[in-house]
Amino acid sequence: MLLLVTQVFADGGIQRFNKTLLTACERLPLECDVLSLADSDRTIPRRLPESNTNVRGFGRDKIRFAWAAARAILGGGYDVVIVGHVHMLSMVAGILALRAFSGLKAMLVTHGVEVWTGLKGLRRRSLAALDRILCVSDYTRLMIHQQAPELDGARFALFPNALSESWVARQAASEATALANTGPELPQRFILAVARLMRHDRTKGIVTVIEALSMLEDRELHYVIAGNGDDVDFLRQHAARHNVADRVHFLGTVSDTRLIDLYRRCRAFVLPSGQEGFGIVFLEAMYFGAPVIAAREKGAVDVVQHGSTGLLVGFGDVIALKDAIDRVLLDASLRERLRERAQLTVTGRGEFTFDAFVARLGALLDVPHD
Repeated sequence: MLLLVTQVFADGGIQRFNKTLLTACERLPLECDVLSLADSDRTIPRRLPESNTNVRGFGRDKIRFAWAAARAILGGGYDVVIVGHVHMLSMVAGILALRAFSGLKAMLVTHGVEVWTGLKGLRRRSLAALDRILCVSDYTRLMIHQQAPELDGARFALFPNALSESWVARQAASEATALANTGPELPQRFILAVARLMRHDRTKGIVTVIEALSMLEDRELHYVIAGNGDDVDFLRQHAARHNVADRVHFLGTVSDTRLIDLYRRCRAFVLPSGQEGFGIVFLEAMYFGAPVIAAREKGAVDVVQHGSTGLLVGFGDVIALKDAIDRVLLDASLRERLRERAQLTVTGRGEFTFDAFVARLGALLDVPHD
């Protein structure tokens, strides 16, 4: 397999998806060459000699990357090429069109907002050359199909993210430390969000949570936010305008150990985002037993089932959000039910476990998996 990705060894939702994909490739009996546009020799860790995955980075040099991808595709020897992001499709679309008689199958991974609009011209025509379009959520599939109705529905495959094997192992190793790392600076009772705090990401819903917090009768409840970005000052001002500045805490970037502590101690994980292509943080919160409150929007509805694995509210609906927080805080039986059912999806044979992800990839590639 040839895998063309934007980046693997960095923080971010797509990077984490790519790490999970690479780890799954190593689990399956296949050979995988990876060309990573943004990674470099400095960021790519040394691979073990017995690894069946080879990663090559190009340090954001698009020309070198495109030439290497073209040579690899035209050179033959691969059964399938997976393009990891629609922005990279135009770099190789012309080359993929020449593969007609090679038997090489071409697939594209689509995540979220990057394909919800703007599929026209060369990008739209390039989709027709693909054998499969892998969508992390049903909403993403729907939005692509609306823009390109000429595509046969059979070309689409639902391919949701999962908690990677390496992530679960890392958290297990850190868990004992996390349980002891209570941190005196945290309030006793708090709800939690983990998000990138950028101006262009205000659809994450942090503003709405701050407003809902100001309406709650429980004045001892705090809102803790882990994440960095250029919108922190605005959010601080918003909290001050609603008289909850002393109950909204911005922690910045936190370690894995600290994150486990936050997930385990929060009363609920509250991120009513309107722009989630999938929402891996919801799975993380579920894994550590945090009841989840999300918006009834986009890819989040594929992860959070209302009344079963979490609660869903309308995006931007402050009153509904305030009521949902109240329900989780006041109803112990509801909290426990949400925890139990959510954890079933991210542990054992759950649909968002790494084993389930590997099985989905094996089925797509027609590679047997035990």
